Amino acid sequence: MLNYEPIDIPFNHRHTCWFCAEPSNDIVQYPKVASPYLAHVPLQLPACRECKVIAWSCITDSIWDLRLQVNNALMKRYAKHLGIGVNWTKQELEETTLEGTSFKGFTDSAWMMYEIAKGRVNFSGWPLAINGVPLDIIDDSYGYDFDGARFINFDAAVEFYQKAESLNKYLIDGLVSLLGQDRFAYALRVARLHPSISKRMADEVIAEITEQEFDRAEMLRQPEHRSGLKDVNIESISAVTLGSEQVQPEAIAWAMRRDIGDLVELQQCEDAFFDEHEHLGGVAAFALYHGLQLYLEARQDDSWSEQHDPNYALWNQNS
Repeated sequence: MLNYEPIDIPFNHRHTCWFCAEPSNDIVQYPKVASPYLAHVPLQLPACRECKVIAWSCITDSIWDLRLQVNNALMKRYAKHLGIGVNWTKQELEETTLEGTSFKGFTDSAWMMYEIAKGRVNFSGWPLAINGVPLDIIDDSYGYDFDGARFINFDAAVEFYQKAESLNKYLIDGLVSLLGQDRFAYALRVARLHPSISKRMADEVIAEITEQEFDRAEMLRQPEHRSGLKDVNIESISAVTLGSEQVQPEAIAWAMRRDIGDLVELQQCEDAFFDEHEHLGGVAAFALYHGLQLYLEARQDDSWSEQHDPNYALWNQNS
């Protein structure tokens, strides 16, 4: 029989589940059976009932992988709750005019459900220690990281976003198969544009993206696209304010380096823009792109460019 050592519990985390921060009314003893691969003493961790049940079904030789598996199980279970924060803002829910008793109940509780679920999946426990001695355990878990979240694997990420955002499964699966793991952000962006779509229309979207990918590959094989971009110093570029929008130097520099001067040219390179900025996350990348759209549209007015564009001389210098 294994001799489990209770982990130290900081005062501010007393009665807290180590996996999800919910009130702990149970324990998880890890591992369930002796393992020659275990790099530490058997551990006893405080847990809520739900996380204990999940942990009991997991098979792993790593405490960090166990935590990842429990976390992903929670994400999968509460995908719809987490999707509320994707489809709504708190203000939108408060101001919505949906009618009916069921809708009223939804708007009253939806944001709270989202915040509870988000808090649970974002919680990463506290450092492991026993009797004041930290456990030097290397985090050997591996998974797929996307937009600030870690998933057991890429397929788990696809499944989560499909359920959380009610995306068309046939379409997102087809896009992922076509575009691959490295362009998951772009696949999501396309799928979000067509949440309710028939199989026939989904096939048309996939066929269109397939053609675009072929054209993109052909373009990249051309010598002029393999050569270097224009040398533009981003520090010499000023941000531009257009109404309530601020166009960032990063976006302007991106256009200058590629000699993109109008909306038509920008649209032709839209996929390339989002591919290069997907690391920012969807919302930030869209904001950057939208600002650049407004800026290039404003620059079509020569008088505005001469009088109000702080980068007017730089454009001429790079033309």
